[in-house]
Amino acid sequence: MIGKAVRGVGCAGAMGWALLGSLAWIPAVALGADAVASADTAQTQTVPLLGGYLRETRVVYPLRVGKWQAVDEHRYDRQEFGVSVRYALSNRSDRWIDVYFYPAGVLSSDEFERVVGEEREALAEVGRQPGGYQDMDMGELRSFASARRKDGAVSGRSLDLAYTSQGERKSSAMTLQLDRMYLVKGRYSVPAKAATPAQARASLEEFASDLSGRLTVASTGRCWDPLPIEKLEAGAPTPSGAVSTLSKDGVDSVYLMSDRVLAREPQSDEARALMMIGMGLHKRLQPGCEPPEEIEQAVPKDMREIRLEYGAPSDAPADPSRLLRSNKIDVG
Repeated sequence: MIGKAVRGVGCAGAMGWALLGSLAWIPAVALGADAVASADTAQTQTVPLLGGYLRETRVVYPLRVGKWQAVDEHRYDRQEFGVSVRYALSNRSDRWIDVYFYPAGVLSSDEFERVVGEEREALAEVGRQPGGYQDMDMGELRSFASARRKDGAVSGRSLDLAYTSQGERKSSAMTLQLDRMYLVKGRYSVPAKAATPAQARASLEEFASDLSGRLTVASTGRCWDPLPIEKLEAGAPTPSGAVSTLSKDGVDSVYLMSDRVLAREPQSDEARALMMIGMGLHKRLQPGCEPPEEIEQAVPKDMREIRLEYGAPSDAPADPSRLLRSNKIDVG
C-alpha cells in the first residue's frame, strides 16, 4: 500500500517501469508583453515550460477506481518524465494498469495528435528492436470520451495491440489524454488467453474515463497571467473605451480595459470578478492553472496528492525553441 506523498526522486517497488520515449518533450513557451497585442507588435520573451510556465503542480488522484486499487507511485529522476501511479486489480496481483502524468503545457489539437502519432510509433519501434515485443499486431487509433466534469469532458485517443514477450502472447492497450496541461497515459497488458486486444482496450478506456472524472490537476507559474488591477482615484474622469463595467451600490466602480482593470477599490470582489472575465476574454485563462495562493486544496481520505515542484531543466538547450526528447523507449 502506498504511503505519504513522495517528494524525492524514485520510489521503491517501481523498478522496470517504463519512461516515455518520443512523448517526453518540453517546448519553450513564448509569452507576449500584452495578452491582446497582435503577433507583429507584441514584445515576447521565451520561458521554459518547467520552472517557468509551470512551477508547481498538485495531482490529486483516487486511491480506488472501480476494482482497481492504487498500490505504488514513482517519481522519475528527470522532472520532464513526470510521475506514474500503478493500479492493481483487487483480487489479482498479476494484473495492473500504469498511469503516467507528463507536463505538456498548452497544446493545440494538431500538436496533441502529433504526440499521439509519435507515441504509437514509439510502441511500434519496440517491436522492431531485438529483445522487444515479438510478432506485434497493432490496431488503429480511435477516440474515446471520458466522464464529464464541471469543466467539461476530456476526450482521449486509444489503441490496442497484441505481442509475444518471453514466450507468452499478450493483449495490450494504451490510452492518451491531454488534461489541464498534462499528458495522461494509461498502459495495460493481460495474457491473451484472458482477454482479446479489443477487450483490453475497452477495459482501459473505461478505467481512464472513470479516472479522469475524479482526477484533479492544478498548477501555478507563468501560466497564471492575470490582468493588472490599477486604482482609479476619486474624482478621476470615467475611463473611455472600457470593454465592460461592474457597478457597486448603483455606481460604476470597476472598468475592464483592453490590457488592465481600473477599480475604485482594487481589492474588492468586483475588481477580481471583472479581472477574471477579462482573462477569459483575452485568452489568458489556461485550464488547470491557478493563482499561487489557491493551489493548495483539501485532499479527501479516499484520494492521494502528488506535489511537483519544477526547476528549469539543467540540460536545457541553448536554443529554447528546440525540443527536449528522451532516448528511452516505452516498454510498459
